[in-house]
Amino acid sequence: MFKLVGATGGYGKTTIIRDVNLEVKSGEVVALLGRNGVGKSTLMRFASGSISAMAGHVEIDGKVAPTAPERRARLGLGYVPQGRFVFPRMTVAENIAVAAAATGHDHKTAVTAALADFPMLKPKLDDLAGGLSGGQQQVLALARALATQPRILLLDEPTEGVQPSIIDEMAGILKRINAERGIAILVAEQDLDFCLSIAGRAYVMEKGRIRMEVDRDTLRSDKALQQDLLGV
Repeated sequence: MFKLVGATGGYGKTTIIRDVNLEVKSGEVVALLGRNGVGKSTLMRFASGSISAMAGHVEIDGKVAPTAPERRARLGLGYVPQGRFVFPRMTVAENIAVAAAATGHDHKTAVTAALADFPMLKPKLDDLAGGLSGGQQQVLALARALATQPRILLLDEPTEGVQPSIIDEMAGILKRINAERGIAILVAEQDLDFCLSIAGRAYVMEKGRIRMEVDRDTLRSDKALQQDLLGV
């Protein structure tokens, strides 16, 4: 359903990721693991179209995806970048509505659906997004991505700076939308427990490349492997 083929990219003349191949099948949840600085965020930006490819391409449903991020979004690719990037001077409702409208969906329906998925946003609906806590902004960023009705969801470090109770809530929501709506998810993370709670397998990055692919049970049971790959 979703593939990176020979993904090579970076910034300016600096290459960060090199010849990366990975696949997320329909309805699957896959983790992208690795220590700080190995290229996870760059890979997610490559996947979303936020940076230009030096080589390689993205495939959606077996076809090469267009390069423009907005055209990938219309094909069903949702993206929550590291750092969230909500629109701080828009209200919570406006953040969700504009994401839905930008991809051709009804904004009122999107806001209603977001409140059903994320009840914690209801009392904040008319508040400016910039005034939310870090965890609330992360939930809003996720709600905004879901407002585009994605078939594939890219999450870059969703637990960064988020309190444990909200992390647990996010994990539950992601498992539910995956089960109920069949949304495929690729999540780049350092929080191994979070990834093991939602993903069935993982790719592990090292120095801009995929070092290995490993299933959840193997990674969970092998403490030496966790230490070697992730330093946990």
